[in-house]
Order: sequence, then C-alpha cells, then structure tokens
Amino acid sequence: MKAKEDRLVLDEGTVQSHTIYFLRFVLIVAVVFSHARLREVGEGPEGSYSLFVYLFTSVFERLPALVLFSGYLFFRSGFSARIYGKKLKSRVRSLLVPYAFWNVAVLLFTLFLQWFQLRIGEQPGGTCVWDYTAHDWWMAFWGGPIAKQFWFIRNLMVLMLFSPVFYFLVRYLKIWGVLLSSLPWFLGYDVVFRMHTYTFFFFALGTWFALEKRNFVKDMEPFFTVSGIVFLLISLWQVYCHESGGTQILWLNKIGLCASVVFLISWVGRMLHRGVFRVNVPLCQSSFLIFALHFVPLGLLKQVATRFVPDTDFNCFWLHFLLVALITLFCVACYKLMHRYTPRFLALITGGR
Repeated sequence: MKAKEDRLVLDEGTVQSHTIYFLRFVLIVAVVFSHARLREVGEGPEGSYSLFVYLFTSVFERLPALVLFSGYLFFRSGFSARIYGKKLKSRVRSLLVPYAFWNVAVLLFTLFLQWFQLRIGEQPGGTCVWDYTAHDWWMAFWGGPIAKQFWFIRNLMVLMLFSPVFYFLVRYLKIWGVLLSSLPWFLGYDVVFRMHTYTFFFFALGTWFALEKRNFVKDMEPFFTVSGIVFLLISLWQVYCHESGGTQILWLNKIGLCASVVFLISWVGRMLHRGVFRVNVPLCQSSFLIFALHFVPLGLLKQVATRFVPDTDFNCFWLHFLLVALITLFCVACYKLMHRYTPRFLALITGGR
C-alpha cells in the first residue's frame, strides 16, 4: 500500500525533477569511476580490464545528459533580457565562484607539493608555479584548467554566456535549430576553441524541451526499447572495431551516444515512476562536492596503490572498484561534516547546492 501511494505522488513533473536529481548523482559517481582507471586505453597488457576501460572512456559518455539538464533548467522559466541577467548573476554564485575556488585550491596544493620536493632536494615535475608565464596562468585557470575536471564547468559557463544564441536558434528554427547546433559535432569538429561540440547539441536540445514546455522524460519513454537496442548494437560494433583494429565510424558512434542518453533518461524515469528507484535528497546534494573534490585524493590513492599492487587484470578490477567506493564515501562524509559544521563555507564552494 505504501509503495502504491508513493507511485501516485510521482506525477510526470515530479518524475522529471527526480530523474534530474537521481542522474546528477549517478553520473558524477560515473565520472569518479572513469577517473579511477588504472590504465589508459591502449596502455599496459591487453585483457578484460583494458576492454573495461575502453567501455567507460570511449563508449559510455557520462556528461551529455548533464548538459541537457543544464540547458533545460536555464530556459525553464522562459527567456528575456531581465531573465538572462538574473540567470547569469545566479550562475556567478553557482558556477564561477566554485570554479575559481577549486582552481585556486588545486594551484595552492600544487605549489605545496613543489615546495616540499624542493625542501627534500628533488626537482619538481612540470613548471614551478612561481615560474609561471602569462600563458601558464591562462592555462591554469581557463585553458586547462589546473583542476582538470572543471573543464566541464568552464564549458557550461561559456554556453550560458552565449545562451541568447541558443534561444534565438531554437525559438525561431524549432527542432531544426537543435539539429543545426549538432553539425560541428557530427562533421567531426569534436573540439572548437577548447569547447566540446557535443555540448552545443545537448544544450540546444535541453533548450528546446524547456521552450516548448515539454517533459523530456515523458517524450523519451516511448523510445526506451529502440534506444536501448541501438545503443547496444553500436556499442558492440565499437568493441568489435576496438578489438579487431577496425576503423571506427565516428558519426555512428555519436548516434550511439545519443541513443544512450535517451535510454538512460527513459529507463531511470521508468524506474522512479514504478518506485524501484528512490531519490535520496541529502545524498544527491553531495554530487557537486564529489565532482569537485574527488580528483586530487583519487590521484594520490592511485599512486600509492599502484606502487604496492601488481598490475594484473584481477588486481586492477578490484582496486578500481575499491578506489571508487573509498573516494565517494570520503566525499560524502566531507559533505555531511561541512553541512553540519561549516554550512556557509560549503555553500560557497559548491555554489549553494
């Protein structure tokens, strides 16, 4: 009876908002999962772990759905000069301030490591912070950036700054505007001015759902089976090409990525509507801190672990999952402690999330 009542509460709007909440957390943990890889693609002995790394770095993309959500949420309340100014002001707090804080934090940590190496008589790797040129500073805070995972936040900030372009494109050309925004990506220009061009398409798609007042979970649900089959078949083709040394068909891979987003959103929406999945709000609220905090401690743990654990497929598998679990629990624990004892500071460094 309780489960049935919970399902009745989850109307279409609630399912959509819960899908955003749920997938934000899951996909951020998937980012940690990707960064926990102990080998790069094509590095080390070929085996099941190398294939596993390929699947999580080249087949399954973690961020396009988050870009779609960002486009939808940015335009959900409509668009005007006043709304644009208000939205940009709110994004200064939610994106720019955390972006600056975490890049400064990583820069100071790098400076500490280099100072420590000098103190023990070693030459620090890379350019010393105190020897940075103007170009090095540019790369540290924007071109890189030095907090490597924050390239995604940088891309979002640029998209939102140029959001009027997406508004007029989608407002007047409708779905054709969305398709037009996908052209750079499908034509093979994957990165333009350090911007990943798939973000143009998914941000425009989120914009279209918002401006048309459509529920993207409801609209994608009828394509659940088809998108799952397409994604599976294209994934198998990618794996076959990877294993056999065949030539990848890049536009086909991109169709597979689009299918994976539709499948993931429709599947999670279906599971939430049926009550199979539940949204743990406090846990989901830790998503941004997990995203921001995980990279450096994960990198340190990987360095320590790989010194003492032999590089075999079996060891790589269990160590990979262990690292993800430890780092995620560590970040969630940090969130809970900061939420309890330093809530204002937490709000500052996570953009009020």
